[in-house]
Amino acid sequence: MKIHNVLVVGKNEAIVALLIKLVNKYPELFALGTCELEEVPTICQISPVDVLLFSSGLCLAEEKDISQKVAQFHSNVKTVEHFGGGSGLLRTELNQALGLILACPE
Repeated sequence: MKIHNVLVVGKNEAIVALLIKLVNKYPELFALGTCELEEVPTICQISPVDVLLFSSGLCLAEEKDISQKVAQFHSNVKTVEHFGGGSGLLRTELNQALGLILACPE
């Protein structure tokens, strides 16, 4: 089974931590994240990124800048903007981005 790597980026530490926890409940996914935008290139150098998951607090210019930085390292990265709505919505967004059907975590 291929493990898909998810990079969570947002401004609220508690929300980023929660999203990492939710994503990591799926055996097909591995998430890490940051609230420090300057850390994104370093993370991309040491870890593959299949999905860039934006959380709350970022302005459009920051999202664009982050997307460009990630694309320099991982040209086929998929982007998901998740601003709440529960883990069911998150699962659907990840399914669509990756073309998967993630089972509900137990």
